[in-house]
Amino acid sequence: MKITEILPSTLSEEITDFGPIECMNCEFDGNIPVTYLLVEPEIESEQEYDQLKTLIKEKYGHDSFMEMPTDNGQIISLTRCPKCNSEEIFQDF
Repeated sequence: MKITEILPSTLSEEITDFGPIECMNCEFDGNIPVTYLLVEPEIESEQEYDQLKTLIKEKYGHDSFMEMPTDNGQIISLTRCPKCNSEEIFQDF
């Protein structure tokens, strides 16, 4: 499994328009950074998903992520509140 960080400017607006709105823990609604990652090959089984979760935890320190299938492969996004460090972020268009 290969995980590569991707710049938001290289992604379609369809992907980047869906993003963090507010922290569900502390209600912070300012700028919440997003990291986009391309996962290759696409996850097709529960075992691969568990492996991905482990890799994301080890490499990026995140317990959760959002998944978006695209024409270029599977994109995942990582968010964390800059105020309280929570990963419980409401995301929408």
